[in-house]
Amino acid sequence: MQNPSSQLVSSGSRLDSRAGMGAMSLSTQRQVRREVERVQTRAIIAGQTEEARAAIANLALEHVGALTALEQHLITVAPLGEARYREIVDSYTLGAAAAVRRWS
Repeated sequence: MQNPSSQLVSSGSRLDSRAGMGAMSLSTQRQVRREVERVQTRAIIAGQTEEARAAIANLALEHVGALTALEQHLITVAPLGEARYREIVDSYTLGAAAAVRRWS
């Protein structure tokens, strides 16, 4: 794995001793590299968090859709259970929405 401080930064230049850091003291270069690594770490964590949030939302939507379809089917097959079916699906939906919100 490549050292994060030697990867491309947003300005498009490389952050190493060959590009722009030659005039800095070694101590300042180390500080700059550490800060760049911290920024890159935060960006990686933010990206992974976003991936997890999307996966949770996608799964919740799939489940709510499937449960809603089942609810609709059961209402036609056994209409006396309509209020119960709706209560169960609505309860699941609220819980799934809360889980997605926790990741926001």
